[in-house]
Amino acid sequence: MMAMAVCLMTACEKVVLDAVPGGSPVGNEGNVTLRFTPTTADTRGTASDYFSRLAVQLFDQDGNKVFTQSKTQTSDDTDFGVINVGLTPGTYTVVAVGHSSPVTPTIKSTELVQFTAKDGVKNSDTFCHYGTVTISEDGENHELTMNRTTAMITFTFTDEAMPQSFAGLKIDYTGGSANLNPSTGEGCTKSSQSETRFTLASQYQVFTFPYMGSACLLKMTLYALDASGNVLTTKVLADVPATRNRITHCKGALFGSGDYDIYQTTFGITIHDEWDGEDDYSF
Repeated sequence: MMAMAVCLMTACEKVVLDAVPGGSPVGNEGNVTLRFTPTTADTRGTASDYFSRLAVQLFDQDGNKVFTQSKTQTSDDTDFGVINVGLTPGTYTVVAVGHSSPVTPTIKSTELVQFTAKDGVKNSDTFCHYGTVTISEDGENHELTMNRTTAMITFTFTDEAMPQSFAGLKIDYTGGSANLNPSTGEGCTKSSQSETRFTLASQYQVFTFPYMGSACLLKMTLYALDASGNVLTTKVLADVPATRNRITHCKGALFGSGDYDIYQTTFGITIHDEWDGEDDYSF
C-alpha cells in the first residue's frame, strides 16, 4: 500500500518555514513534518522507488496557497520524502505530486496541476495525494495515501530489422490529458500530447491522465525519426485504451505493414503502488 506517514506537531507562531536542501528541518523551528513513505504489502519502500521528484502545496480554508512556491525535493536529497514546515493551527488541504517529469509541475489550485515539457518529455508515472489535515496546538499524526493517477502506454516493435537511419521516435496523441485535477485524480484538460525519444530502446513508454474519468481512448501517431529529426515513416493508431493504473502494451511493426491488436489482462492487484493490470494492442 502506498502511504505517507505525516507527523504533525503544532505551535502558535504564525510562520512558514522552508525546508533546507535534503528536506531536513531548519533547526527545530518547523512545527509540522510531512513524511511521505510509500509502502507495499510486504516491505517498506522509499519514495524514490516510485518517483524521483516531489512537489507539495497546502491550501487554507479559503483556497489560498500557504506557500508562495510549492515545496519540492528530488531523489538526490538526503531526506527525500521528508518536508518540515511551520503552520498555524487550522485545517488545510494537502496536494502532493510524486513524479519523474523533467520540470516541476505547477500546483495552481486544489483542482489543477499543470505539467511543462522539456526536451520532448512532459508526463511521467505520477502519484498524487489530495486530502485535508487539521493542525491543532497539541499536534497529531496523519496517515495519508498517494495513488497512481496515470495510464501507461508502451510500444514494442516487431520489425525484423530497423533502417540504420532510425534514431528516434516521436509520439503524438490526443484523447487524454497532460494536466491533473488532484481532487478527482482525473485528467482535466483536453490535450494534444507529444513525447520524443532519441534513445533507442527495446520498449518505449508514454503516460497520460485519462480525461474526465478513469479511462479513455487515444488516437496516437508514431513518427520514426532520423538523427536530424526528419520523418522516416508514420503509423496511426486509433482507439488505443488508456486506463488509470493500467498498462496498455502496443506491439507491431513500425516500418512494415499490419495492424495493432489490443488485449487486456487484470491481475486483481489492490496495492496502491502496483499497476491494476495490462492491456495489449498489436499492429
